Amino acid sequence: MYRLDFETMKQVMREHRKTGLLYADLPSGVPGMPEPCRVEIILRAGQIVSCFFVGKSGRRLKEEDASPKLARLGKLDWTFIPQEEVPIESHAVSGQVRNTPTGPSAFPQRLLHLEQWQMVGWSRMHRMVFALADGTRSVEKIAEILSTSPEAVRAVLRDLQAIGVIRL
Repeated sequence: MYRLDFETMKQVMREHRKTGLLYADLPSGVPGMPEPCRVEIILRAGQIVSCFFVGKSGRRLKEEDASPKLARLGKLDWTFIPQEEVPIESHAVSGQVRNTPTGPSAFPQRLLHLEQWQMVGWSRMHRMVFALADGTRSVEKIAEILSTSPEAVRAVLRDLQAIGVIRL
């Protein structure tokens, strides 16, 4: 646990090129969040990939630019949970190289291991797609398993890619 202001915490994570989840519990009063909440920041190689405020009720508020809000809060008690980064490489299965991100041969893969509590604000579909995105199943296979359309799976995958937890 670290007791630092947000700017110093960002600098530490950047200098040490940390990958994982950084979070701090916050009191009531964060603009847009009327209840006590937690700020959750996903880092990859020291860079912020995503930042969310998650309320006690499960309400989730994405912050495009959390810096001003967090800077006003002063020193916080930060906890960092390291995650191993999955190396980015093409995958070969049955002699075929899969590296096309949107075609029928797209094989999404998780970049981080997340615990259930880290997905508390996600929809059921987002959690299921994340669980199935293990690099061995195509978008079509995931859609078949979930009895939904490949387009619906691709939309969820785009959301998960945007927060930095999977890659296509």
